[in-house]
Amino acid sequence: MFKSDPIVTLEEKIVRIERLFDAPIQLVWEVWTNPIHIGKWWGPKGFTNPTVEFDFKVGGSYRIIMRSPDGVDYPVKGQFLEITPFQSFVISDLVDEHPDEWVKEVQKMAGITGDREILNSKLRVLFEEVGEKTKVVLITEFANNQIRDGFANSGMKEGWSQSFEKLEENALPKSNQIFIEKKLNHPQQIVFKAFSDPLTISNWWGPTGFKTTTKTMDFKVGGRWVFTMDGPDGTIWPNTIEYKEIREYEYIEYQHGSGDKNKNDDFLVTINLLALDKNQTLVKMQMTFFDTNVRNAKLRIGAIEGGKQTLSRLSQYLEK
Repeated sequence: MFKSDPIVTLEEKIVRIERLFDAPIQLVWEVWTNPIHIGKWWGPKGFTNPTVEFDFKVGGSYRIIMRSPDGVDYPVKGQFLEITPFQSFVISDLVDEHPDEWVKEVQKMAGITGDREILNSKLRVLFEEVGEKTKVVLITEFANNQIRDGFANSGMKEGWSQSFEKLEENALPKSNQIFIEKKLNHPQQIVFKAFSDPLTISNWWGPTGFKTTTKTMDFKVGGRWVFTMDGPDGTIWPNTIEYKEIREYEYIEYQHGSGDKNKNDDFLVTINLLALDKNQTLVKMQMTFFDTNVRNAKLRIGAIEGGKQTLSRLSQYLEK
């Protein structure tokens, strides 16, 4: 089993932490930038994240409330200052809402006094491909070396180490799988109907710029959906879906491929529709391939982004 320990170094006003993950960069980037995934792993072991607000764009803000096992909240917030897709992002890290006791403890370790704002920092997260693995480097810049040392001595390495372990255990999929998850502001029954209606599914299915044409669709266990997807470059992609299991409003499972038995390109898809409230549904889509190499090839051609665009098109269609 792959295991990587974080490497921590102190530089001028900086704590640098780096760690290798046994997953392609597309997956690691996704679990760092999708608020649904962040809630699964952010914070030390035993901590939960009841609030994750993450407007991932330059100038957008974020706010994460970490709750300790004894019920104490540690809110962190800030703004996204820079974003370079699949390479890096930079955020401000503000401690405005942290408990007074925590502020006093860190100030004591740093040997400083004064307003809590001096504890604010800037975090740069770098992503680097290392074969099929991904190295993540955290560069946290503080106001001075005293504050740097105060944070370093307050369990910063241990906290991030435990977060990374949770990331691997709770957020990253298995080596032959891809997860795509998105919250839609629409009722569960309406979302299910959009997946099951042969008259309208072509209006939203597929990534941005693609056109879907349904030939036949029989939405039942054992039934098939045969369709083509026309790419922006004019390429026509034949598709065949065979439904394996359907539970009304909440679950769809199917085998997806080109329909050409000689290609052996089928993969299994499961879709869970979870009603978060009357007008909000969490779509959890999982794709399982017959080996890791096929999964990684799908990632390289944009499987995650394509899936997210498809669900965004679904949301836009339902809003109409």
